[in-house]
Amino acid sequence: MTDPMNDIPEPPQQQNEADEVNSPVIQPTVDSEVLAENARQAERRKHRRRMSHEHIRRIKRKKRIRMMLIVIGALLLIIAALAAWLGLSALKAKNEVEAAIQAASRIQSQVQAGDTDKAQASIEAFSQHIDATYAQTKQPVWKLVTLVPYYGSDVKAARDMVHILEDVSNNALPKLAKAAQALDFNSIGIKDGTIQLGDMASVAQDLAAANGIVADASVDMGKIGGTHIPQITESVQQGRSKFKELASLTDTASRLADVLPKMFDLDSSEGSSSGPRTYLVLAQNNAELRATGGIPTAWATLTIDAGKISMSTFGDPPRDGLFSQDEAASVLTAEERNLFSTKMATDYPDINFTPDFPRVADIASQIWHRAGHDDVDGVISVDPVFLQRLLKVAGPVTLSDGTVMSGDNTEQRILNQIYIDTDTQAEQTDFFTMAASEIFTHMLKNVDGKNQQLVQTFQKSVSDGHLYVWSAHEDEQRRISGTTIAGELQSKPVHPVTGVYFNDATMGKMDWYLKREVTSTYDKTYPSGAKQYTIHIKLTNTADAAKVNAAPDLLRGYDHNGNPRTGEIETVLYVYAPDEGRIVDWTQDFDQFAVHDGLTVGVKTVTLRPGESFETTVHVLASPTADENEMILRQTPLVD
Repeated sequence: MTDPMNDIPEPPQQQNEADEVNSPVIQPTVDSEVLAENARQAERRKHRRRMSHEHIRRIKRKKRIRMMLIVIGALLLIIAALAAWLGLSALKAKNEVEAAIQAASRIQSQVQAGDTDKAQASIEAFSQHIDATYAQTKQPVWKLVTLVPYYGSDVKAARDMVHILEDVSNNALPKLAKAAQALDFNSIGIKDGTIQLGDMASVAQDLAAANGIVADASVDMGKIGGTHIPQITESVQQGRSKFKELASLTDTASRLADVLPKMFDLDSSEGSSSGPRTYLVLAQNNAELRATGGIPTAWATLTIDAGKISMSTFGDPPRDGLFSQDEAASVLTAEERNLFSTKMATDYPDINFTPDFPRVADIASQIWHRAGHDDVDGVISVDPVFLQRLLKVAGPVTLSDGTVMSGDNTEQRILNQIYIDTDTQAEQTDFFTMAASEIFTHMLKNVDGKNQQLVQTFQKSVSDGHLYVWSAHEDEQRRISGTTIAGELQSKPVHPVTGVYFNDATMGKMDWYLKREVTSTYDKTYPSGAKQYTIHIKLTNTADAAKVNAAPDLLRGYDHNGNPRTGEIETVLYVYAPDEGRIVDWTQDFDQFAVHDGLTVGVKTVTLRPGESFETTVHVLASPTADENEMILRQTPLVD
């Protein structure tokens, strides 16, 4: 029998080690990639333990170089893109600037020619081109390039110039364009003996506002820093030059619009002092030189009543109004007495020994008043050169003695031929005064419809010193001051003026034969900023000895002993250094150095026989504050 106990199942037994080994065991699944990475890391750790520190540094250095090359490559790509952008923009800006400069250069000539329609179009074109240039230079790439060392200053200079012009374009040019029509020569001139100014008075305010903006811009443009790229340097300098021409034009136009309506009794504005104006007119005789032109041989008055011109007959100067020797000591300054003697107040031919026309006019007006005449509103100076130019406009005139005077022979007849044909001073003076009076009368009746030619004649005569004006009204004289028509000694260091003036000492009428050549050139700029200029002066006695010695003694003049001369010309030369400047050196010794109104003056007397010449070279220094290449040469007016 089977034992029942055998049916009871036995408890499970522990497996032995052999069984455990042979028994299957379930393991977690491991990603093959993880295992591979772990293996690589283990390999690297093993190699790292075997690599030297130097080897590791080389590996790291290669990585850095690779990264740097990548960064540099990216930067080069960016720079190339920016350069292309800037290059294209700069080309567009350059073309616009050149077009703007061309438009600006036309404005002055068009205004002077009286073509106001074209001037207005040029003003608008200038504005458009500047706006287009500004649109280019305000792009971010231009600002970014200003940060580049050295050459960034060039781009900044260009941007600054364009920004200045853009302000002018927006705020000044619209006013100038509006005013241009009011300066139309069709409405400015003389008609039926009456001065016409068109709408000049109505645009005075616009011109003043525009001029203020342009003047400030001109100063700011002068402060633009130095440049290194020749093309940019040239563009900046050209821009400055053309802009200064525009600034000069707006300044002159503003002054004229402000003072001419008042001076011609045409100012109808509220509160204006209306009423006739009377001016003393001095006719200078260039055959006997004085610093402002020639001796004031004939005097007259010109009255303007609401534009209507009337003129007295030229006559002899009022000798009874001259100052005595004792009075001259207080009337003249010590500097004037030292340079020009007391004759500047005691002898009418010598009141313009000084080159300062406002001073001449003041003394002349005092002499006129002392002679029993009413006070005048100003003084006007003219000469035979101006009279001949008037006859080119008005046409020839036959004088009361039968002499025909024209735009070709007036200077020679008045300044030379009369001294050959007559031998008394009374005849010579009478002819001069008659010619001056009748030419003026003829001009007033024969210039209708010739406004453009007439205005251009006045412009030319002002620019070369054959027409000066002084106003006895202080507010008007302040507006005239600083302009060419004022004929004053300049005292503005930033705008240097060198003066070369002449006074005759021959006591005859020989200066018709004196050829004068005066030139000025820029030399260099010192480290201090002072600018040096070379002034070359050449005087030549062109007289034919036989011919002049056959003429009356009054032509040749008299020496200091009262004996008739034999053809020599004696001239006193004055060289005025610029304000805050000095005379550096000279090739011919001066007789004297002096100071006149703060200006250094070199004085030399030169005597030339027929055919002889005198030459001297003088170096003058201008103030460190002076604009480079801006020195103005002013001299005693030349005959044509």
